[in-house]
Amino acid sequence: MKKIIIGGLLVLTGTAMAGDYKPFVALDSSTEKDSLANEYIGANVTIGVKGPEKVEYSVKAGVSLKNTSSSDTISNNIELKVKKSFDVGMFFIPYVGLRLGEKLNYNTTHFTHYAVDAGAKIPLSTGLALDVGYRYRNALDSSQNYRSNRYHAMFLYDVDQHNTVGLRYASSFANSDTEDRDSWRVHYQRNY
Repeated sequence: MKKIIIGGLLVLTGTAMAGDYKPFVALDSSTEKDSLANEYIGANVTIGVKGPEKVEYSVKAGVSLKNTSSSDTISNNIELKVKKSFDVGMFFIPYVGLRLGEKLNYNTTHFTHYAVDAGAKIPLSTGLALDVGYRYRNALDSSQNYRSNRYHAMFLYDVDQHNTVGLRYASSFANSDTEDRDSWRVHYQRNY
């Protein structure tokens, strides 16, 4: 997995230097609650490039802290993502995304996972849009209980051509009580 991440960073660096690619950086913070009433806080940083034909390439690294009455646990996640948006001449812009990542748990175990996203960005007014979508995620190792289906709705506001802020609500359903989660996330993106 390390070779994949390093390769992904090299590709991002190379494409960012090409003429038609525009880099971006996104920061987000979230709060979540699973079906067992465990609470989580998380933070992510995403570095990526937007290219021709409405394709984005990015690397996201994040940390999540589970706060229970018995212990605090931290897990880390890193993932590569490719996202393609489509101009279909309608009032919305559909997109699909593919992700490959590595989950690093507090107890030093780790596993590789993948995800598939689909959704649509719906402009509501000048600078304001609604992003609705679905994500399927699973571990490559079937012994890991990481499969989930997530639905989200997110308001995005373009402060100007370089800065976007957002607020997202998401709900995940899984075959594990700790992966059934409701979450809120605040988002900031800087486009260069």
